[in-house]
Amino acid sequence: MRRHLMKGISETDQKVQLDRNSQIYAEYKNTDITMDGLANEYNLTKQRVWQIIRRCQLGNGDYYQGYVRYKSKEDSLKELGVKGKRLHELMRKWMSEQGAKMITLSGERK
Repeated sequence: MRRHLMKGISETDQKVQLDRNSQIYAEYKNTDITMDGLANEYNLTKQRVWQIIRRCQLGNGDYYQGYVRYKSKEDSLKELGVKGKRLHELMRKWMSEQGAKMITLSGERK
């Protein structure tokens, strides 16, 4: 099993969440189920389902690899002195370029 990546959660619980996240992503990718449907099925919020899908997309199906990629990019921008709204904008742009599902913000609507 991969090294323990989450603080405050046992390796057993981590595996349960990893399996659940993989199932959610597989259902989203391979069926017509909506994020609302997945949220109801797994007793999660739609926002949490969106986060899981986005991280799996960033990690080529691997939730935790997606998290590592996200944090690495974020840290590299912070090291360059990028922060606040600009950091948020650049991270959204990067995620979109990586093919991650993005939610349109009210200021971005046409």
